[in-house]
Amino acid sequence: MKEVMEPLQAGGLLFKRFEPFSLRTIGSRKRIGVYHGVDLENRYTLVFVVEKKSRVLQKEVREWLEIKSKIEHHYGYRILQNVLLLRAPICSKAKALLEAEGWSVIAV
Repeated sequence: MKEVMEPLQAGGLLFKRFEPFSLRTIGSRKRIGVYHGVDLENRYTLVFVVEKKSRVLQKEVREWLEIKSKIEHHYGYRILQNVLLLRAPICSKAKALLEAEGWSVIAV
């Protein structure tokens, strides 16, 4: 948990509540870490943690956006603040797609 919180705090994100979310509850078998939290301004935040050796492509980003919509459906409300904590190289088009959707990308 410390490996996740330190880069977020360095980026200016502080949380009242921060807990892991199991992707099995929505029927996904992806190998990414997902955390759900409420920041100090009462905004719901979703954090994806990705550790890979290969490059992140647009196809994977589209799958992550689908996972996000399933998580929103599971909770019953929209999550406005989305963060990707990335420990892998990323394709420029994939990064542009994430930023167009309103995601913050933090490379560690």
